[in-house]
Amino acid sequence: MAAVKARRGRGQNHEPARGKRRRAAQHSHGPSPYESMPRLARIKLSGGISGDDVNVTPKSLVMGLAGAVLFIGAGIAGAAWLGSSLFDVREAFARGADGVAASAGFEIGDVEIAAIEGGLEITPQRASEVRALIVPEGRQSVLSLDPQDVQARVESLDWVASARVRRLWPSTMVVEVERRQEYAVWQEDGEVSVIDVNGERLLAERAADHPDLPLVIGRGAGPAAEPLLLALEGLPQVRERLQSLTRVSDRRWNLELMSGAIVALPEQGAADALARLERLQSQHALLDRPLSQIDLRVPHRMAIRVHPTLAGGPRLLLGGA
Repeated sequence: MAAVKARRGRGQNHEPARGKRRRAAQHSHGPSPYESMPRLARIKLSGGISGDDVNVTPKSLVMGLAGAVLFIGAGIAGAAWLGSSLFDVREAFARGADGVAASAGFEIGDVEIAAIEGGLEITPQRASEVRALIVPEGRQSVLSLDPQDVQARVESLDWVASARVRRLWPSTMVVEVERRQEYAVWQEDGEVSVIDVNGERLLAERAADHPDLPLVIGRGAGPAAEPLLLALEGLPQVRERLQSLTRVSDRRWNLELMSGAIVALPEQGAADALARLERLQSQHALLDRPLSQIDLRVPHRMAIRVHPTLAGGPRLLLGGA
């Protein structure tokens, strides 16, 4: 039994001794081929970077950020030295991308300008104005046209009330335009201009091109005329006989008719007074009488003055008023 234990003891101590001799032999012959490899090769051979291979310290992070700042600063300085700017670089990049998009089939093929359904006609001259604003200089592709940006540019035209813009892929841009309607010609301090129903000047319109529009006269008369201009839309008999609307003391209005008669409107309820005048014309042909003045300033009352001379002498009203 003692002999068996002795043999087991010798067997158990045999393997460690051999391992020690193998390691000693390796050290005696120098480092292993794996250990002699470059660090990067060992990382690739082991299958990636381990946590021990990456050591980020606050110092290395600060140095990295400082390097990035220096790199960006060098780029800015280089651009300035070359006589350029970051905007020029960005613009050059945008134009390059635009050219690539155009070559890929998105080149601007057609720009359609049309009136919004039910709106005023868009003349060829007006369509050319709109088209000139749509495509920025140097752009070739539909991708470079932002519908909201195009809409803002078109609506900057003084004769445009609103616009709708949409892209039809791959190469068409459709712009629907609502024109501001010409409602009157405004004369203020010797200046004559065409205005819309809100009293805003339409600078692209010439008064000489609109002889049929009513004339609004007086300081601040253009914006103040909106209620009367809207009321006249539904009063054809008064409208067709109207020569001008004159603002009096910035409080009320006088109408001058084609016959030369003056109609004094009240400060409050001017539109109602015009409707009453329309009824009087329908019932009694009042506006066709030889009158020089019709005073409607007092509610439910009317004062008239007969024209002193007409066609060679005084004439009486026919049929009363």
